[in-house]
Amino acid sequence: MDKKKLSASWAIAFTVASVWFGTHVGGGFASGNQVIGYFAQFGSMGSLLFPLIAMGLLAIVMGIILKFARLNGFDNYKDTFAALYPHPKMEILFEIFYIVIILAAVAAAVAGAGEVLANFLGVPYVGAMKVVFNLLIVALLVILSIFGVKLVAAASTVLSVAIMIITGIIVVVGLAKLGMVNDLSAKYGVDLAAYTPQTGFSIFRATLVYCAFQCVSIPPMIAASNELNVKGTNRACFLGWLMNGIALALSAFMLSKWYPLLAALKAKAGEMQAAGTLEGSDLVSFANATGIPNQTVLTLIGVKILLVIFSVLLFCAFVSTCVTLIFTMVQRFAPKLAKVNSEGEFIAGIQNETLRRVIVAVVAIALCFSISLLGLTTITTKVYGYDGYYALAVVVLPAFIWGIPKNRKLEGK
Repeated sequence: MDKKKLSASWAIAFTVASVWFGTHVGGGFASGNQVIGYFAQFGSMGSLLFPLIAMGLLAIVMGIILKFARLNGFDNYKDTFAALYPHPKMEILFEIFYIVIILAAVAAAVAGAGEVLANFLGVPYVGAMKVVFNLLIVALLVILSIFGVKLVAAASTVLSVAIMIITGIIVVVGLAKLGMVNDLSAKYGVDLAAYTPQTGFSIFRATLVYCAFQCVSIPPMIAASNELNVKGTNRACFLGWLMNGIALALSAFMLSKWYPLLAALKAKAGEMQAAGTLEGSDLVSFANATGIPNQTVLTLIGVKILLVIFSVLLFCAFVSTCVTLIFTMVQRFAPKLAKVNSEGEFIAGIQNETLRRVIVAVVAIALCFSISLLGLTTITTKVYGYDGYYALAVVVLPAFIWGIPKNRKLEGK
C-alpha cells in the first residue's frame, strides 16, 4: 500500500483497537476464569492496578511490532517476525508460540463449554462427567466444522458484542450485590477464604505471563492495521490499552470481592466430595466455583434470567471460538499435505482437498480434546502460563532487543 494513503485517523485506530479487544475479550475472559487465575485471587488493589500494567506492557510491545510492520510495509505476522529476528528462519519461534496458544485456546473452549453446560445443569464437572461433557462438545464441533462454519462466522461478531455487553452487566450487578457475600457465607456455613499471598512477586509474575500469552493478539492486529501509518498504530495501541486494561481491571476488581466466597465454597464442596456427602447437598453445583466464576456469581445472586442469557451466550462463544480456530488451522495446514509445482500442478501427497481438510480437522480436534481433559483452569494457568513464559523470550524481549533498534534505523535516526 502507498504510504501516502496511510491514515492516522482516530476512527480507524479505534476500529483496529477493537480487533485487539475482540481477541482478548473472548470466552476465557468472559467466563472470569483467566481473570481470577491471574489477578482477582490476589486481592482488590492488585486487581485494579496490575491489569492496567499488563495491558500497558502489551500495548508497548504491540506498538513496537506494528511500527516495524508499517515501516517495512508488511501486512502479516510471518513476514514481520522473519524480518524482526536476526535470521528469517527464527520466525518458527513465533510460529511455535502461536500454534500452541491456538491449540490451548481451542482446548480451553472445549473445557469451558463443557463446564458451562455442566454448571447450568447442576452436575459436577469432574471425573467421567468431564469426559462425557467434553465429548458432547467435540461431537458438536465436528458437525459445525463440516456444515456450519459459515453460520458460525456470520454469528461471531454479534456474539462477541453480546458477550461484551453481558459481561459488563455482570460486573455492575456483581459490584452492586457485594453485600450478599457475608450473608451467603453464613447461609452455606463457610468461612471466607484468604487471598493468595503476593509472596515471591507472584502477582508481578502473573502480570508478565498474562501480557506475554496475550501476544496472540499481535497477528490479527498486524493484518488489521494496514491502513494506518505509524502515528495511527500508536493511537490504536493507546486505545487498545484503555479498552482492554479498563475492562480487565473492572472485571478483576469485581471478582476479587467475590473470590473469598467462591474459593471457600469450592473448598467446602471438595471436602464433602472426598467424604462422599456432596451428592444432593446445596453445594453440589459449587464443586468448581472458581472454574466459571461469573456464572457462579450469577447463580449465587439468583438473577435467573441473566444467568440463562449469560450461560447460553458463553456456551455459544466457546463453541464459536473452537470452530473458528479449527477452521484457521485447517486453512493453515491442509495445503501442506500436498506438494505442488510453481504452476499449481499436484506432485505428491494427498490430492483430494476435502480429505486433507478432514485429516487436519480430526487431528486438531483430537489433540484439543486430549488437552481439554486437563480442565479450563489448568489450561489457562498452566498451558497458557508456560506458553507465556516462552512468549516472554521469543516475542516480548525481541521487540525491545531487535525491534526498537531496527525501527530507529528504518526512521533514519
